Amino acid sequence: MIEINLLPKDYRKKSLSFSMGKTGVFAVAGGVGVVIMLFVVTLFQLNQISNLDENIQKAKQRASMLQKDIRVVDGLIDVKNKITQRMNAVEKLDSHRSSWVRIMEDMARNVPEFVWMQKFEDNGPKQAGTPVDDEKSKNRRKKKEKQAPSINENLNAEVRNVKIEGYSFTLNALASFMINMMRSDYFDNVELTSTEEKKLDNQDNHKAYNFILTCDLHFLSDEKLRGMVASVNSKKQSQKGKTSHKVLN
Repeated sequence: MIEINLLPKDYRKKSLSFSMGKTGVFAVAGGVGVVIMLFVVTLFQLNQISNLDENIQKAKQRASMLQKDIRVVDGLIDVKNKITQRMNAVEKLDSHRSSWVRIMEDMARNVPEFVWMQKFEDNGPKQAGTPVDDEKSKNRRKKKEKQAPSINENLNAEVRNVKIEGYSFTLNALASFMINMMRSDYFDNVELTSTEEKKLDNQDNHKAYNFILTCDLHFLSDEKLRGMVASVNSKKQSQKGKTSHKVLN
């Protein structure tokens, strides 16, 4: 069938036509380019984030592995420090062995019956005390020097603070021990810090007095003692030389 449109041209349907021109083409092309660029940047950022996550996981695994090694190293350092401390203590004791042997022998002679020692603690060189304490110690030393000459007299012995702990069956035995220590040439300023009656076992009839004493120890090392002996010998030799010179004259 043939259709013929008899309407005037003004009433006929006009066909749509769209024309962007060069400006529109450039704008569309620019927008597409921006979208593509944003898409590429997004992909790049996602890739970077993925790489960072992988590196973080690897770092955490490495840190967990290193923690075990760190604990091992810390344990070895602690063992090394303890061994070093023990070696230093042994070397210190060995260097002044004969001095401590003389001190322990003197203290053992001062221990009476019914008294035994539990602990002997050296607290290092004594700090400067109060004027009252110094005056007391001077008076005690003068009394001791009047009774008998001290082996530490004029030897410039080092004064160290020590603490002695032990047990005694009777208070009289403890008093006797303190008197013997006061008469010793090595110990001075003997003070009773504390005393307490304690059970030695579960039975009530086995009791003893636990006591703690503090005192000053006149410590003379072997090096100082040898130096003093050498100086005394040199003085004697010089005096002999002067005497022989006078005889010749």
